Amino acid sequence: MAQGTGSATVKWAVIVARIVGLLAFIAAFFLPACMKAASSPDETPDIYKGYICAGVTLINSFKAEFWHTQNFLAILSGWINPLLVFYLIFLLIPKFRWPRRIVAGLIALFIVATWVFFYVYPLVPLAGHFLWIAGILLILAGELRMPVAEN
Repeated sequence: MAQGTGSATVKWAVIVARIVGLLAFIAAFFLPACMKAASSPDETPDIYKGYICAGVTLINSFKAEFWHTQNFLAILSGWINPLLVFYLIFLLIPKFRWPRRIVAGLIALFIVATWVFFYVYPLVPLAGHFLWIAGILLILAGELRMPVAEN
């Protein structure tokens, strides 16, 4: 194998992973993302699609009262989507390697905040949430694999 062949293969694998991740990320918005846990067997649980969750959490981030309750964890999850857009824009600008990595770290922290919110509220994650997370992780995985010099 030639010196640069492995590097080129890794680069292509990262590109393909990011494209697949972006498609999964987008598809997740149209699937059921979570449901409120039923408090009794007779109760029908409320099921929320991904785009509803994204919209509600982003809109509520502009309401001060939400920042002073456990709902701030949901607000952080609502900011994952705009941060991912910034991340994708930063991918196009090689000079933004460190800002891109900072944004990737924030996204990872906000994913954890989402899961803590699910536990506290209690919400049950559904297929859309898992696909959303898988898509995000595929997009961000290149940060772990690609050496600094190759970005």
